[in-house]
Amino acid sequence: MSVVVRIPEDLHDQVKRIAALQGRQSTDVLRDAWAQYLEAHRTDLAANLEQAAELLRNGDTQGLAELASSSVDARAAGAAEAARS
Repeated sequence: MSVVVRIPEDLHDQVKRIAALQGRQSTDVLRDAWAQYLEAHRTDLAANLEQAAELLRNGDTQGLAELASSSVDARAAGAAEAARS
């Protein structure tokens, strides 16, 4: 099963070019990139999920809201940095 995911046009063009250079499908390039991302960030992702699970187990909705908020803040900071680059 597959789903449609929207990505910026410039990223799509880059993926298509890389795929063409490698004689591969764009889907395969993106699948490999996602697998590499997960592997590189596995420890951080697991720690965040464990922290959220602990907050849920303890019924700490305030702590869970703060964790979610910090995640949003981090994504916003990353997006702002990328826009400046």
